[in-house]
Amino acid sequence: MTVNSNFCMNIMKTLLTITFLLLTLQLSAWGFKAHYVIAEMAEQNLTPKAKAKVDDMLDGKKMVYWADWMDKVRSDNTYDFTATWHFANVDSGQTYESMPKVETGDVVTATELAITMIQSNTESDSIKTMYLKFLIHLIGDLHCPMHAGRSTDLGGNRHPVTWFGNETNLHRLWDSQLLESARQWSYSEWADNLMAGITTTDIAQMQQGTPREWFSETAKIADFIYKNTPQNQNHSYKYIYENSHILEEQLTLAGYRLAYILNMIFD
Repeated sequence: MTVNSNFCMNIMKTLLTITFLLLTLQLSAWGFKAHYVIAEMAEQNLTPKAKAKVDDMLDGKKMVYWADWMDKVRSDNTYDFTATWHFANVDSGQTYESMPKVETGDVVTATELAITMIQSNTESDSIKTMYLKFLIHLIGDLHCPMHAGRSTDLGGNRHPVTWFGNETNLHRLWDSQLLESARQWSYSEWADNLMAGITTTDIAQMQQGTPREWFSETAKIADFIYKNTPQNQNHSYKYIYENSHILEEQLTLAGYRLAYILNMIFD
């Protein structure tokens, strides 16, 4: 029996599409809830002038509405140029400055570009709005530990562990599983609790530095996580107890720093 060549080609295209989609899902940043937490915290800390400008650019929708938009549009080839913008893989012994750079950009250069484009006096309003949506997401990615993970294991995707007896990997664990296991809160409950007790002095300290320096902090945290999360071991309650504070600190930093950048741009 002769198999139709077009049929075979269609099957191959379908398989390749599925593989690409799976890879895209694996390489996504914080889970959607973490991005919502960061956007909610940032919006609550905008100045009135910055809030009015952001509302206008986003057609009145809250920042949370757009927080995971940059992940969703990865299924649209119009945005293929952003494929490498969600991360910067820092291998053991490397720093962001010394690591090999990707020509298409990374989370640091994309963040810097987004700030520049929003501030531009020559770009159209639609382009500025697109980059604002990018920036809301990118500041979250910049603080996601496994988005400073190693290129040798695709940012922890090939670092197998088990979580409460179920097979997973280091990337997925830090994207969403640790957050969901640590607290059964909505994104607004997360935001409210993380902001509780934060003083103006705390905020000023958190907002010091640049996106490059903030990412270097994330890379150091990623290195710590690798050293304290051996492959092929089961992790559960003890891991939550010992590591959830890192998660909380990164979410808090991202929220206040996103607010700082938007206030700087618009106020």
